[in-house]
Amino acid sequence: MGLVPENALEQPSPEFDALPLSSRGRRMLRLGAPALRALAKRLDGQPCTLYLGLPDISVEDAPWMPDFPAWLAEQAGVTLDAHASRAYAYGRAAALFALQGALNAITQDPAQQIVVGGVDSFLDLALLARLSEERRILGPNSMDGFLPGEGAAFLILRGTPRAADTASVALCGAASVADPGHRYGTEPARGEGLSDAIEAMRREYGDPRQPIATTFAGINGESFDAKLWGVANVRHSTVFAPALNVEHPADCIGDTGAACGAILASLAVHTLAKSQRPGPALVWAASDRETRACALFDREGA
Repeated sequence: MGLVPENALEQPSPEFDALPLSSRGRRMLRLGAPALRALAKRLDGQPCTLYLGLPDISVEDAPWMPDFPAWLAEQAGVTLDAHASRAYAYGRAAALFALQGALNAITQDPAQQIVVGGVDSFLDLALLARLSEERRILGPNSMDGFLPGEGAAFLILRGTPRAADTASVALCGAASVADPGHRYGTEPARGEGLSDAIEAMRREYGDPRQPIATTFAGINGESFDAKLWGVANVRHSTVFAPALNVEHPADCIGDTGAACGAILASLAVHTLAKSQRPGPALVWAASDRETRACALFDREGA
């Protein structure tokens, strides 16, 4: 597995030991708290409006899920605006779905700031047993599988940049669709969902100022996601640069589940701000079920 080192994880405070969390939820709390706390220093003491991507788990299977954002904020020492905050339990594409919602909210009210993030871990025995039975874990019994990982990432989305902001990177658009041909669906899996999400983004926000030069792809090593990217790349070839940079961090850190979209978006922002990758940059992720989402970033004034 691609696990975060134990000494990098948050140690829950004593009162959190009594929380009705599963082992997976407790691991997620330890992953998410230090990342959220680090970002909260840039909130200027204001309450945190959090749009959080979470694993695709039903409330029946994980009754702790609705309370998780509040527990995460409390563990991180952040004051949460519970009324304005949102949670999206959609799996791998959840954080980018949340980013789309945040962009819509800030378009209506540019004065606000929203923290968008995702947190997840595959370190759960029942989950690993199911994935192993489905032959989805990379290993001797399956070459068409992925390396289970974990992680957490958060970004601040503001309608108006501030002088203290170190990254002058703009979110140019975001979109999502529901693909009936998902891994566990009954419809044929034609691999069209990502292409449809990019099409929706192009319709809503127009084409980028110049061909997309980099993509941070939610490819996790399975052929299912590779098919999604292949169809999208062909159908939208006119907006991609001929020498497209394709980054797929899962080959280094494993599949980070619901943290995937936030990690990819964070990498896009950092690399564009430091001119380590050319822009514009497309970020995309696809969940095991129907959600496919994408976002486009670029350096402001570029």
